[in-house]
Amino acid sequence: MLPWLLTFTLLSAAVALAVFLLARRRNAAGIQTSLTARTAAVGGLVSRSLRRRLALRARLLLARRHRRAEIEAAHHIQTASEAAALMGQMKGVFMKIGQIVSFTRDSLPEEARQALGALQQDAPPMAFHLVRDVVEGDLGAPLAGHLRHIDEEPLAAASIGQVHRATALDGRPVALKVQYPGVDAAIRNDLRFSQGLATLIGSFHKNADPVAMVAELKARLEDELDYRVEADNQRLFHRLWDGHPVIRVPRVFDDLVGQHVLGQELAEGLAFADFLAAATADEKRLAAMAIHDFVFDSMHLHGVFNGDPHPGNYLFHPDGGVSFLDYGCVKRFDPAFLRDVRGLTIAQVDGDHARFDELVRRLAIVLPGRPLDHDFLWDFFGYHMAPFKEDREFAFDDAYLKEAAHVMQQKHLKKLNLPPDLIFFNRITFGLNAIFAALGARANFHRVFRRYAYPEEDAPPALAQIGVALPPRFLSARPDPVAAAPAPPPTAAPAL
Repeated sequence: MLPWLLTFTLLSAAVALAVFLLARRRNAAGIQTSLTARTAAVGGLVSRSLRRRLALRARLLLARRHRRAEIEAAHHIQTASEAAALMGQMKGVFMKIGQIVSFTRDSLPEEARQALGALQQDAPPMAFHLVRDVVEGDLGAPLAGHLRHIDEEPLAAASIGQVHRATALDGRPVALKVQYPGVDAAIRNDLRFSQGLATLIGSFHKNADPVAMVAELKARLEDELDYRVEADNQRLFHRLWDGHPVIRVPRVFDDLVGQHVLGQELAEGLAFADFLAAATADEKRLAAMAIHDFVFDSMHLHGVFNGDPHPGNYLFHPDGGVSFLDYGCVKRFDPAFLRDVRGLTIAQVDGDHARFDELVRRLAIVLPGRPLDHDFLWDFFGYHMAPFKEDREFAFDDAYLKEAAHVMQQKHLKKLNLPPDLIFFNRITFGLNAIFAALGARANFHRVFRRYAYPEEDAPPALAQIGVALPPRFLSARPDPVAAAPAPPPTAAPAL
């Protein structure tokens, strides 16, 4: 062998071995934190996925027509299973992406969604001695000085931290959320690898807008890393919904809050998948209307949105109540923006094409100087607004969700500009659509939408419209000034 070729071969082997070893390096909590290690791990997943995709295309060309769907489904299941295993180990941004994708129903077969769906509830947990170190370091005293008892096995392990059942010194049942050591460094490095993140999303979710999804993650994750910010958010939502008979937000325990620790009232109930398996049609209907009112009243009446609407953040109780968890990612909307977004739907309801075009320009959906394709935009937003446009019952079914595959094609999205606030609305739409479809949601959503479009009518919320008795303050369609007040200054969080 020529000397230069031998040298090149040896160097290539050495580099490959170094990358392999770096990809296996983890901190005490089992998390890869270095940029090199995380890039190597994700790069390996993406390259394997792309190779499989090329092989898939070749197999589909040679396969009989009746076998093609089966072959493609097997490809998605294998890719999703491998991605779920890696995302669960890496946690942080990658696990959050898996959670988001896992409950969209437009491009993945059921088995593939189930593989990713495990990320909604559990990830590999960290050892308890690390939990103890984090709690004691954050709260500044031995564990026994804060808690009477804490279970060593976590109730759940998620993308940024895990939750333990505990008992406060005064006997209160506690859900103690503890952040993984090093996850902040891992997330910073993930976000430096933004193009790779977008490629990863596109590799197993063909109808996503991966660039917009990464931009949203980048904008929101800084707040999620500081549990003091999350505690402030959760206090606000608890204040807004305290006393509601169905919608529940756990109370924060102020003496158990630090940058990496958050103690709150323990909520126990069924996870989403277990609820779907056990609930009656009426129970699912009640849950769907509770989720609807929590999201849309919070947003339109109070100007706040809990921006992580995946099923792992809901617990369902035997009395019909729903607990809403995880307030690390909260968006505060400007009232003028919300008014203009509602105006788009009102323009479609009224058939006011000129007003629609005016609002498209005002919201910067089409940038100044760019051509405005009115027919495309009217149809595009018509899909999103279909549940509210007509005074009739609307069903969130598979046919409606499958239509998203056409609406969200990249060639269509290229005609749009999506300002950050509208990226949140995109997430609201597709996240809730999938949840409502799973619950079999069916109602006259137009009449509920009038609550937000025409507050002078004082239309009742969805729960009241199906017969749930609510205290007067939850019936009002008037904005609550407590949420309209300026947001508190955020506690210092690590810059990303």
